[in-house]
Amino acid sequence: MSRIYKYFLSIAVLAGFILWILWPTSPPDDEFVINHEKEGEEETTEVNASVKKTLMYVDVKGEVERPGVYHLNEGSRVEDAIEKAGGITSSGDPLSVNLAMRVQDEMVVIVLAKGGGTVSAEDGGNMSGKVFINQASLEDLKTLSGVGEAKAKAILKYREKNGPFQDVNDLLQVSGIGEKTLEGFLEDIQVP
Repeated sequence: MSRIYKYFLSIAVLAGFILWILWPTSPPDDEFVINHEKEGEEETTEVNASVKKTLMYVDVKGEVERPGVYHLNEGSRVEDAIEKAGGITSSGDPLSVNLAMRVQDEMVVIVLAKGGGTVSAEDGGNMSGKVFINQASLEDLKTLSGVGEAKAKAILKYREKNGPFQDVNDLLQVSGIGEKTLEGFLEDIQVP
């Protein structure tokens, strides 16, 4: 019996030694986070603030299944915003929006009806008949008073390089558009 006892004792000591070697010496990640938060709350606040800055609020309107304001991460595209809104309805025109455009905070994405080019009062308010400057094509921009092909291309180039216009005054940064030109078509455009 003493021989069996020594055998089991040897196995137990060997198993204990193996467990001691393999047992992790550093705390799990979530314990580290808890300790880190206790040590430096200011650092954690800064990290949380940067996370909040990357969250975008995008207003999706028009011919989508569920119009509304959606939260998207920085780097998201218009396609992602429309997907969150349930997608384009059967009467919506997918050509009325640039699906590849990156979204920006407070951006308005409007999906127009096929052929109509307008937004109903339910979906977009009283914006019917206006040119949506952040979604307009070259041909749409050329319909504006005082805007020919060169200025329309300049608007598209500026929008492509700098992202969507946030305010009507941003149009003054476009080459060839001054205050008089802007006044000429101000009532005919919609900027978020």
